[in-house]
Amino acid sequence: MLSFIAGGVVGVIGFGIYHYYDKNKKRKQKMEEDKRFSGLVASSKDIIYYFEKVPGFRFRYMLPSLEHFYGEEMGRDGFVDPKKYFYLVHPDDLDMFWKKIHGEVDYSKPIIYRIRNREGKYNTYEEYTTPVYKDGEIIALQGILRNINEKIKLQNELEYRINHDDLTGLFNRGYFEKQLDKYANEMNTPVAIVICDLDDLKYVNDSFGHKAGDLLIKTTASILKEFSSDTVIPSRLGGDEFALLIVGNSSLDDVESLVGSIENKVNTYRIDSISQSIKLSIGFAYSNDSLNEMDRLFIEADKNMYKNKKQKKSRTLLAVEG
Repeated sequence: MLSFIAGGVVGVIGFGIYHYYDKNKKRKQKMEEDKRFSGLVASSKDIIYYFEKVPGFRFRYMLPSLEHFYGEEMGRDGFVDPKKYFYLVHPDDLDMFWKKIHGEVDYSKPIIYRIRNREGKYNTYEEYTTPVYKDGEIIALQGILRNINEKIKLQNELEYRINHDDLTGLFNRGYFEKQLDKYANEMNTPVAIVICDLDDLKYVNDSFGHKAGDLLIKTTASILKEFSSDTVIPSRLGGDEFALLIVGNSSLDDVESLVGSIENKVNTYRIDSISQSIKLSIGFAYSNDSLNEMDRLFIEADKNMYKNKKQKKSRTLLAVEG
């Protein structure tokens, strides 16, 4: 009997000890899980939030915290006065940001805007927002913001590669033709096309090699790039041919002046490493209107370029014969 009671006591004690360690083990597991979750949230580039409009502006939560992204002061003050957080939004995006709060956007589409971080730099976020309604009124917003800096960077790099020539960094023929199409069909403006052709590329390639030819092309491109502006768009069409598209309020006199400046710059430039001067044949065409005129202007500029090339060859022959 005593042995039975003793066994029962030991069993109860053993169960209690087991229960204690099991409970303690589960507590530790939960703490580890919470710790892992906190780590995941803290390292996430996503921001999850719930923002209440009614009865007054306040964040119910934001994970990771404002402090994690914007420092201790903003982490504290942003919850007390959310407008302090709002004004971290880039000024150009602020109007759209307020429209999001007031229900003046299409919530089925992502909203993209920039927010200044603690270093003073702007990060670009893509936000998916769901409004919370009560009696037909938006009383809160809940959403996820994802940092898309890398996405924007990759998009910009891809766009650059699509639109630019690998060798020179100028716009390429595809971009040039898209601009011609735009001004021929969508926008009407005074416009000019300048066609430039390198005269001695084959000679340089045959005499000094293709690396020297590439140097000639890149040097010519760098000269034309000096004339680039919001209204002057230089492009490499391929091989030894370049073009400048001039749009805006430029007059015929302005275009003639620009062409003269290009000629003066080219005529005074010499590539010492291959003992060569740059020789460009240039032709241009101008119109007060661009709509339905771009194909004609390109053909006219190209013809004028070849006319200039023949004139120079004729002068060279006369000089030799003389």
